Amino acid sequence: MILWEGYTDEGKTFLETYLPQGLLASKPNSTDMKFRIYSRTGDISMLQIVGTENNRYEAMRGTNPRGIIFSEYSRQHPGAWDVVRPILLKNGGWAIFQSTPNGNNHFKDLWDITAKNNRWFRCLHTVKDTYDHEGYRLISLADIEEELATGQTEDFVQQEYYCSFSQGIEGTYVGKLIQELEDNERIEDLPYDPTYLVNTYWDLGIRKDSMSVWFVQQVGQEIRFIDFEEATAKTFTYWAKVLQDKPYLYGKHFAPHDIQHREMIGAEDAAKSRLAHAKDVGILFNKTPFASFENGVEALRGLLGLCRFDQTKCKAGLDHLRKWGKKYNKLEQRYTETENDNEHSHAGAAARYAAINIRQAQGFDVLKTREEKHFKNVFRRKRSYGSAMSV
Repeated sequence: MILWEGYTDEGKTFLETYLPQGLLASKPNSTDMKFRIYSRTGDISMLQIVGTENNRYEAMRGTNPRGIIFSEYSRQHPGAWDVVRPILLKNGGWAIFQSTPNGNNHFKDLWDITAKNNRWFRCLHTVKDTYDHEGYRLISLADIEEELATGQTEDFVQQEYYCSFSQGIEGTYVGKLIQELEDNERIEDLPYDPTYLVNTYWDLGIRKDSMSVWFVQQVGQEIRFIDFEEATAKTFTYWAKVLQDKPYLYGKHFAPHDIQHREMIGAEDAAKSRLAHAKDVGILFNKTPFASFENGVEALRGLLGLCRFDQTKCKAGLDHLRKWGKKYNKLEQRYTETENDNEHSHAGAAARYAAINIRQAQGFDVLKTREEKHFKNVFRRKRSYGSAMSV
């Protein structure tokens, strides 16, 4: 609807501003978001606006577009490109991907891939390179300084105004730390060392939820994430085969603290815990100590400085960690303190459990908040002082 009802800064509609007089072949159809224009050969071409949210792009199957423009592709569903790509390949069509970055997501992947392919044209324009028709910058440096002075974050400024992919996505838990690991070349080819045991850390999905597993070796003080697996709606029999097929010598398998919760199974609806299910197929789990979500995140942040990740086998898991974050309140235009429970949460949860177990083994008290520790220390000092007075 913006194309028909939107106005420029000068108060003119987008259609009358950006479509030359006489180019429209018919009145725009705002219901189907279509309009027709004359081509330079006199033929008529049709243009249609299609959203990609809620899998609406699936409606493009069976159509025959000759060109596609993805506006703000970093916030579009990547499945839309999968749908139209074979069509354009068949009819010799074209595609344009125009976007501001949104962290290391599918737009960043496409940007990197096309750097190695001379059939693609790429360009990057920041606020330093974009001007209006009269030669003035669209956004001045003074505007950006005002943004920062009134509370906008440096992450947002670098992403929105300077097209930075390297900034952690606003609202992520460890996005910036993962980027620091990459900058310091700690995400690399990391082969399995058979002289050290492999521990696994699991987030157990329920019913149709994804189950995620990190495979970790501790080599001295260094924590090596050498592998990652995830799957949806799979049994422990499936996972036992996954473990068996890998060439690793295992140490311990760690599951969430609630693994003893019971599930209904079988024709007789017999109650059985997931712990018992796993044991039946040879996976002997250790329970992760209970810690709050916040403590788990802090433990992971503290651990990441000691970590290395295999860039190939851990790629899917790293992508999840980069995007794992908080819910966004559209009304208040801010991130809340609540986790956004989506496809990235499971890898994040498994990484939290890894950090809780490893940091506790290192001697850190990860089960109490900073406030709880402070209160305990103050209370201990007061009791000691009171005892001295009573003697």
